[in-house]
Amino acid sequence: MLTTSRTLEDNSRIADTGILLALFLALGYLFIYIPNVEFITLIAWLVGLLLGAGRGLFVALIGETIFSVMNPLGSSLVFLPLFAAQLCGFALIALSGAAARFLISKLLNHKFLLIIYAALNGLLLTFIYDLLTTLAFPLASGFSTEQTIATLLAGIPFVSTHLVVNTATFALILPPLLLQIARFFPRFGLQK
Repeated sequence: MLTTSRTLEDNSRIADTGILLALFLALGYLFIYIPNVEFITLIAWLVGLLLGAGRGLFVALIGETIFSVMNPLGSSLVFLPLFAAQLCGFALIALSGAAARFLISKLLNHKFLLIIYAALNGLLLTFIYDLLTTLAFPLASGFSTEQTIATLLAGIPFVSTHLVVNTATFALILPPLLLQIARFFPRFGLQK
C-alpha cells in the first residue's frame, strides 16, 4: 500500500510539472504578437511557489529556454548574453515564488495585502528582468557608460509598459488564482 501511495504521489508530481510547463509555453506563444503583454513571468513565479525551488526552477528554465530558442520573432541563441540574461531573470522569478511560500499562506486571509504583495512582486521582478535583458547587449558589446545609459533610456517606453502590464497581471490574476488553488488543490500546501 505504501508503494502504491508513493507511486501516485510521484506520478502527481510529474504530471504537475508537465502541466505547468505546458501552461508556461502555451501562454508564452499565445500572446507573443502582443507587445509587452505576457503571462510567463506570472507562471514562472507561480511554479516556484507551487512546485518549490527545484522543480519550479526546472519548469521556468526549460520553459524559457524553449520559448526563447524557438521564438518566431527571433531566437535568443543569436545573442548568447541576452539568452543568459533571460535565463537568469526567470531563475530569479521562480526562486522568488518559492521563497514566498510561507508568506503567501499567511496572506491568503488578507486579500488587500495579498493584492499589494502580488503587485509589488510583479513590479520588482519585471524591473529586474527588463534591466538584465536591456543591459545584456551594451555590456556584452563593450559600450561606454554613456552608450549604456542611452540604451537604458531608449528602453524606457518598452519597460514602462511591461512594468504596468505585469504589475496589473500579478495584482489582478494572482490573488484569486491563489485562493482557488488553496481551495481546490490542497496537495500544493497553500493553507488559508
